[in-house]
Amino acid sequence: MRDQRVRAIAEIGLAVALAIALNAIFSLVLPFRMPFGGSLSLIMLPIVFISLMRGTATGIVTGILVGFSDLMFDPFVISIPQMLLDYPIAYGLVGLAGLFALTPKLAPKLAPKVGNNQSANANLEYTQPSVQKMIAFAIAGTVVGGLARLAAHVASGVIFFAQYAPEAQNVWVYSLIYNATFMGPNIVMVAICTAVAFPLVRSVVYANQQA
Repeated sequence: MRDQRVRAIAEIGLAVALAIALNAIFSLVLPFRMPFGGSLSLIMLPIVFISLMRGTATGIVTGILVGFSDLMFDPFVISIPQMLLDYPIAYGLVGLAGLFALTPKLAPKLAPKVGNNQSANANLEYTQPSVQKMIAFAIAGTVVGGLARLAAHVASGVIFFAQYAPEAQNVWVYSLIYNATFMGPNIVMVAICTAVAFPLVRSVVYANQQA
């Protein structure tokens, strides 16, 4: 149990560091930034990955930490409530991708049992879902987590930035258009990256756990 806890903490730390690195690299390669916050980035990718691997709770914790990290490096803050909604809460909601986590299952090995002194799990191995299923779940998790983050940003826009909406335009429509301008491409980019890389990463991780 203690080893599992230490492993989870290490994975969360790695995910946060990777998110910061991806965000920094993307800001250098593609320095696109919306006037009231928001940019193109793969910062959600590590949150989605750890959520799909370890579930919603771990994903939300990772997202909150990533949100505070992004706040330190690239802040756009007008008040504490707005800061909480646009950073730790918004990124924490990306952890809802964990709703599509595929829990590993142990199944009997094909090889016959040898000897009488083996542990209960000696003749068990992790079964892998099909690649198609892993891709489908990865994309679904990314979309759900991304849309949850988008919802937080839209709410922030309505509550804290309504004065910038054109007079003839509904504030909800304004906030949705503004935030979808950067969140739409972000969700698509992360979904593509997750669909390509997640099946391989998941297979390697559980193969190492079994070894």
